[in-house]
Amino acid sequence: MLIYWVIDTKVKVQHKSTLTLDVSEYYYTRSVAPSETKEAAVVNLTNLLEEKSIVIAEVLSISDYESKIWNSEQDEDFEIVESFEKSRATGQVSIGCVVSELSVHR
Repeated sequence: MLIYWVIDTKVKVQHKSTLTLDVSEYYYTRSVAPSETKEAAVVNLTNLLEEKSIVIAEVLSISDYESKIWNSEQDEDFEIVESFEKSRATGQVSIGCVVSELSVHR
């Protein structure tokens, strides 16, 4: 059975990435990855991020999208509902917002 996993990660953005960077060492992402297992979801997310020159430093959390109501301010900041809808429509991993370490610690 396909499960939509919400994966929070701490990542390092490589210089060749097309993302706009500040001086942060790390960035944070919240993504939705459809898969039958958590492990496969992380592998799929890792592959997609690496294609974009982003490397996972740490997986912070993984949860089933259906197990929570995603309506907090932080959820809105990370565009989680939009990511879920896109992932459900395409069957692919959807990366939400990428937030810099500096903006998180303000």
